[in-house]
Amino acid sequence: MSEENIDLSGQVGINLREIRKSKRMSLEELAAISNVSKLTLGKIERGETNPTVNILWKICRGLNIPLVSLLAFEENIEVHRFGSDYQFAGHNNDWFVEPLFKTHGTEWYRGCLEPNSEYSECHLAGSEEIVLVLNGQLEMKVGEKSHQLNQWDVIKFKGEELHTYINRSNEKVHLMLSLTYTTP
Repeated sequence: MSEENIDLSGQVGINLREIRKSKRMSLEELAAISNVSKLTLGKIERGETNPTVNILWKICRGLNIPLVSLLAFEENIEVHRFGSDYQFAGHNNDWFVEPLFKTHGTEWYRGCLEPNSEYSECHLAGSEEIVLVLNGQLEMKVGEKSHQLNQWDVIKFKGEELHTYINRSNEKVHLMLSLTYTTP
């Protein structure tokens, strides 16, 4: 599949339907455990909507699967161009994450945090996250501890712990992120 022909929303829908059916689950059952409406889930499965990262996280938590399971493409060589349209936005459109690759249980993402904003999340139990700051400064709060990170600094922590990315500057902060799960 060439870069120009990638339909991420459509692929997410196909993957979601396959995973849901493999678990022998109805849309109603998935809506109940994910706290995402049946209407929204149906639109996602049909590729009629581009879900936010928050919606995808809810679905993944409900299904107890890593996010990359919904975003997986089977390719031998993948190129992801910077600034592509394949991003998922946070609730306030101040956090953007772009899924890149999955290799041996590790998901790779490119992220961007808008100026003077923050974004919080946590992942499945047993996950580990690594964040590399590509530019600027980032405050990373993991649990109750805050860490000041500069360009090229890297932090590793348990992804299941609530963590917050904080950008107190007037410039966007770009990040590379990896998530590793103990169970695929």
